[in-house]
Amino acid sequence: MPPGARAKPHYHKGIDTIAYLIEGRCAVYYGDRLEHRIDTIAGEHVFMPRDVPHAPLNDSGAPCTWIVVHSSGSDQDDIVMTPELESCLPPR
Repeated sequence: MPPGARAKPHYHKGIDTIAYLIEGRCAVYYGDRLEHRIDTIAGEHVFMPRDVPHAPLNDSGAPCTWIVVHSSGSDQDDIVMTPELESCLPPR
């Protein structure tokens, strides 16, 4: 993810996600209103349970690289976009 990049808020219906950060720093917002934030550094991982809205946001000023694994085998299986949560993320 380049600096300033963010994913659109979404969740994976019935699918767990594990994201391992191999380079850089990145934040992940999650929760019903994206009210929680976890700051991740290289070498750490984030487990996102099924059906939990989330959105990674690279506000570190440097690129970051993730390896993401989904219990379904594909990051596009049963993805549900939640555009109504876009306003819950910090402004660009």
